[in-house]
Amino acid sequence: MDPVIQRKIEAALSGVIEPQSELPITDLGLVSNVRYSEALSSIEISMAKGFPRGMCPACAAVDIVTSEGLERRTREAFEKEFPGFHIIIN
Repeated sequence: MDPVIQRKIEAALSGVIEPQSELPITDLGLVSNVRYSEALSSIEISMAKGFPRGMCPACAAVDIVTSEGLERRTREAFEKEFPGFHIIIN
């Protein structure tokens, strides 16, 4: 991958902070894969998601809200670094 693109991806990811730990999502291992396609003007980001078995409903609700916020902030960070690209988070 082009080093300039790689630096832009790393900059976008390092700027997304998980609110409970106040650490970048990359330091927490929440991003498993990033696929960049210049031909399709798209970036696909795979993020760790899931809830442990037996999680209390209130904890699950907090995790869902936190996860949605991380996805939103990740999308915003990539839209800033790659204007006009379609950002896919799964």
